[in-house]
Amino acid sequence: MSEWNIKLIEKIERTSEIKSFRFERPDDLNYLPGQFFFIYIPKEDGSMIMHHFSFSSSPTESYIEFTTQIRETEFKNRLDQLPIGISVKTSSVSGKFSLTSSHTKVVFICGGIGITAARSNIRWAKDTQAQVDIILLYGNRSTQTIAFNKELKELSTDYIELYHILSEPEEEWKGPTGYINAEFILSSVPDYKERIWFLSGPPVMVKSITNILTKEIGVDLENIKRENYVGY
Repeated sequence: MSEWNIKLIEKIERTSEIKSFRFERPDDLNYLPGQFFFIYIPKEDGSMIMHHFSFSSSPTESYIEFTTQIRETEFKNRLDQLPIGISVKTSSVSGKFSLTSSHTKVVFICGGIGITAARSNIRWAKDTQAQVDIILLYGNRSTQTIAFNKELKELSTDYIELYHILSEPEEEWKGPTGYINAEFILSSVPDYKERIWFLSGPPVMVKSITNILTKEIGVDLENIKRENYVGY
């Protein structure tokens, strides 16, 4: 098992509930977009607690980063308290939630913090000028809970088609409301039969959208890749 010590260099507030943790990248730490890894952080008694995270950074970037929702759990509390400059251990890069040169038309469907692996893939595609047609469907409560909102807007000007849907939108919101459903998917992805689907978010959401795609829309299960975000 490969292991690295990585130094925390920055914490970035993405929303009031979501933060990115950015680390120096060891020269020999290589990964594919959308993969995940394990990180170990120290407790006050000297023991370690562990969690896995998807990379929100792209392999094309000089640092490594993960992004998570800060909640009242032992791990998240300790994570949020880490001082800049501390080194922590990471290991076991793996996962298959990655764009490759064989993909030409894809859809990412994300809920909340599930955007992290999609951001990694989309940034990689942009930076490498990959010849892939990308549509992103992103569900959140409100505009205030959209992680990477500014960057996604910038990417949508020339690289991705971006569609938001909000379950608890502000009064001034003019876009789709509710949760990701067959109507929203079909209106956003008319060529759905031609695409590979990447689903990421809470397990209940991923299961629900898998059922919508396979049972209501007719997408083959073999054309769907899934990443469940447990305990985020």
